[in-house]
Amino acid sequence: MKKKVLFPLITLLLTFTLACSLFNPTLFGSDDATSPEDAPAEIPAESVPNETSPSSSDSGACNNIFYPLVVGQQTIYKSTSPEGETKTGLTVSKVEGNFATVDMLNISTGIVSQSIAECEDGALKNFPAATMGSAFGDMLNGAMTMDYVSGYIAPSEATFIANNWDMSWESEYVMNGEITMDEEGESMTATIDNSPVLMKWKTISTGETVIVEAGTYTNVVKVSREMTMNITIDMDGTKLDSELVIQSTHWFEPYIGMVKMEITEVSISMEGITFPVPMNETMELIEFRAAK
Repeated sequence: MKKKVLFPLITLLLTFTLACSLFNPTLFGSDDATSPEDAPAEIPAESVPNETSPSSSDSGACNNIFYPLVVGQQTIYKSTSPEGETKTGLTVSKVEGNFATVDMLNISTGIVSQSIAECEDGALKNFPAATMGSAFGDMLNGAMTMDYVSGYIAPSEATFIANNWDMSWESEYVMNGEITMDEEGESMTATIDNSPVLMKWKTISTGETVIVEAGTYTNVVKVSREMTMNITIDMDGTKLDSELVIQSTHWFEPYIGMVKMEITEVSISMEGITFPVPMNETMELIEFRAAK
């Protein structure tokens, strides 16, 4: 029974909770979630400009070129996968020094999570997590956290320019949690203890044109990301080591943010065997409102 449930657990849990998060690792069981009646109103589509080019003159520590966390800026993303379509809205509600508060709204459920992003001189060190546990329905229950260790989600514009936009960088995390999965009447609880997660980022090209629902963007920076998770799962005292690798491509319009994301390849290694995980996930910007 354990092996029967193990593979769906890893492929569903890790692939969808980590690869399908908007920008950064997903947090299950967040205490910051608010009820639908407390959720901010959805941005009316007709009031959102198709293309806006905010200035980079705001020298705030959190005004990152890829993830501009400026008070009042709002974005809505559509994520499409074999499991269906979801929409998530982000609103930057507060910026104080090196920290920004971001409200993330699951439009289909009305659930809002509020998290703190950490910045440093225009570079983004850590991005907020989102509450998305409801995506698994009754199949998955529990809590999983991703704790920041080191590195950057995105360097500053000055760093990119100094390196002529030819850059590679990393960010590291530690994953912990306990997850219970029910499938076909069988149940299994897995404990993940201090498992390392490494993200490797690299710029591929600049000046690309990308057309998404939110508009046409003509100064796009294309970036690849390789996310590697070395997971030790404890199932009733039996420990199994596995490695999950997720390759994805991201497109960023400077000081707008991510306009598109595609997962290109997923593989998992366990007990000396590596095999691909079927995955077809895309995300695109569908609405944007610049900070006033």
